[in-house]
Amino acid sequence: MSRPPRLVLAAVPCLLFAAPLAACGRHASADECNALLDRYVELLVREQDPKADETELKRQKMVTRQKAANDPSFATCPKEVSSGELQCAMAAPNVDEFEKCME
Repeated sequence: MSRPPRLVLAAVPCLLFAAPLAACGRHASADECNALLDRYVELLVREQDPKADETELKRQKMVTRQKAANDPSFATCPKEVSSGELQCAMAAPNVDEFEKCME
């Protein structure tokens, strides 16, 4: 499924951190939330352009982190993302599987 790059990157924080609170277990740390965001961006960029170079990947991560820093929903990540969701998403081979982990 093709995703428009700008629209998807703008919605990244909402997609990642709208997950309901986990019933039990440890939650992601702030550093893990940043790694999770980077992983999602990497999967998106690779899906949209498999030949994207490291410079483009770094640029997209930087832009997305700046947007996430101003998004209140991203700040809730350590309270809302369970360690199980984190592990699942970090191991996901593509965007669709990543998003399933976060449901």
